[in-house]
Amino acid sequence: MEETFASRSRLRLLGRMNDDHPPVTTMDTTALTPAEPEKEPAPQPSPPREIELKLELAPADWKRLARAPFLAEPLAAAAKAKRTEATYFDTPDGRLRKAGVSLRLRRTGAKTVQTAKASEGVAAGLFDRTEVEAETAGETPDLALLDGTPFEALFSKRKVREGIAPAFTVSMRRRTLIVTDGGFVAEMVVDEGSVTAGERSEPVCEIELELRAGAAADLFAFARRIAESVPARLGFRTKSDRGYALLAGEASRVVKKIEVALDPAMSAGAAFQAIARACLAQLVANEEALRSLGAPGAIHQSRVALRRLRAAISLFKIVVEDERRRAVSAELKWMANALGAARDLDVQIATMVEPARAAEPDDPDLAHLAAAFAARREAALADAREASLGERYRLMLVDTAAWIEAGAWLEGERPQRDAPVAEFAARLLRKKRKRIAREGADLAALDADTRHEVRIEVKKLRYATEFFESVFATPHVAGETAKEARKQAKKAARKATARHAAMLSLLETLQEDLGALNDLAVGARMSEGFDASDEALARGFAKLARPDAEEAFEEHMAAAVKAHRKLANANPFWSV
Repeated sequence: MEETFASRSRLRLLGRMNDDHPPVTTMDTTALTPAEPEKEPAPQPSPPREIELKLELAPADWKRLARAPFLAEPLAAAAKAKRTEATYFDTPDGRLRKAGVSLRLRRTGAKTVQTAKASEGVAAGLFDRTEVEAETAGETPDLALLDGTPFEALFSKRKVREGIAPAFTVSMRRRTLIVTDGGFVAEMVVDEGSVTAGERSEPVCEIELELRAGAAADLFAFARRIAESVPARLGFRTKSDRGYALLAGEASRVVKKIEVALDPAMSAGAAFQAIARACLAQLVANEEALRSLGAPGAIHQSRVALRRLRAAISLFKIVVEDERRRAVSAELKWMANALGAARDLDVQIATMVEPARAAEPDDPDLAHLAAAFAARREAALADAREASLGERYRLMLVDTAAWIEAGAWLEGERPQRDAPVAEFAARLLRKKRKRIAREGADLAALDADTRHEVRIEVKKLRYATEFFESVFATPHVAGETAKEARKQAKKAARKATARHAAMLSLLETLQEDLGALNDLAVGARMSEGFDASDEALARGFAKLARPDAEEAFEEHMAAAVKAHRKLANANPFWSV
């Protein structure tokens, strides 16, 4: 049988978004080891690995799902549910979490198992961890069981050993089913219970699916069947994520981009999967904040995740082209548009309406205008929340993950997909910069729409520059001796880092100034969609007009032209 790219890859959507790390706004799930300087990078296929994913749902929805005909036979054949009680430990100042390590004792009947887990980084963007398990006795961890393991250095520290104490508990009722359909076999684990930290508690109901036989597409088809039956959602949070959030008293929070490190020797296809998973994880991480609308920036960061994922699909088009690519991108665009109106109104209110109101707090026309904007924003927020709660969005997430992990683009031979990402990235970055240099050569002469198209290309190049930073962080340098090679590699790495930072800064500046120019153009059309017969509104809009608009336009145009010229002549970080 021909070995396809798909058969060599692994999906592990269940479980991690920097498991056990502090709840920071920019999350780093990266720790790949780059190729040694003396070795030429070559594409490295992944060994066969298990395929798993997680779905989250309400306990009541699991009860409904349990009555579905397609689960009747698996449930009848399943063993009795088991109750487990897990206690997670940490120091009062959270030293384990800061180190990316979790330590728990899980009791199932008379058996107690001690488990230590650590973030191992993202092997091709996958959420993997080092794990050490051993049976033990008693109510406190036996740290001697970690001697001679990767955890020994951490747990040998006096403040860690002496400070270990219970942090939170996870109580679950676990049932395991085996689902089959022809050649498809999957293990379905259903966890019902709660996570408790002090006086705070949160109910949990999760389904974890692990492919035992068959194709990855079969597993996603089964997950979609579940999501069509009840409002189950693609999940990334671990139980320890929930516990630490409760411990800190956190409500919904906003997550910024999730960093991914790429091994220069990995294939372009594996690199796309790593990037796409991180974008999808960021989107899912912001769901709770988006649905509650209780965290500032939730809509913006959700749109950022959607834009980054669509940009990745566009940048890797030659790698991932198949019959589903356009449909996947179109659904992501639908959701971005569903959030767009609320985000645009947020910006307009913050940058134009509120400053005008602050300058003239007693002006009745501006007060009337502010009320009209607030009402429109509330309606847009309601629309955004409705979209985030709807079936279309839930199924979009499952379908997108299925395409990333098991799409037709993974089948057969495809040289562009299987080539080293370093080659692919260098070629792409050169092409994108050349296009921007050509199309923006005379920015001042471009109309607003064409200038906006240049801005979109700049944004794509900025995303690509962020995506591929780690690919060129350790340039290949030859040397007469290993010591000399390491010395030269460090020097080249410093140069690559400096060039990357300089190019990213130029792209950010250019994008910002082109964005300001676009805002000035859009600002002139702000009144569109409002009641044209409302005279007070018309007067309010007239008072929003910037007296310095022409001066601001010239200032941003001059800055954009300067940044564009520097970008066209900057030393590329992908060839040091």
